[in-house]
Amino acid sequence: MAKKDEQKKINECYKLLNGSFNIKTNVIKVSVQNTVEHEMAKFLKAFELIKDGKTIITEAIFKNGGRADILNLSDMQVFEILHSETREEALRKEEYYPSALDIFYITSEEILNEWI
Repeated sequence: MAKKDEQKKINECYKLLNGSFNIKTNVIKVSVQNTVEHEMAKFLKAFELIKDGKTIITEAIFKNGGRADILNLSDMQVFEILHSETREEALRKEEYYPSALDIFYITSEEILNEWI
């Protein structure tokens, strides 16, 4: 993808975020409120995206209050890591994601098995 096109997508994603929170790109945030498996899987997926040259935000908070495990600004994608919640539970959160974003659900088991 041309750098100009990628930067346009990054700028569009920034417009979707709640700017009152500390937004740092390519920093992997962890939460002790999640399981260690969830956080390890989030780390590995985020690491892979950063290694591939993508610009990401973990725990991205949108203007409407929705929160994504990983927002890939370069490709306008959300990655939700499923560990203790079901796909059906995660699908209910879609209404809180901006419609301009593509949403992907990945189980922690899938990610961890790729790396182990």
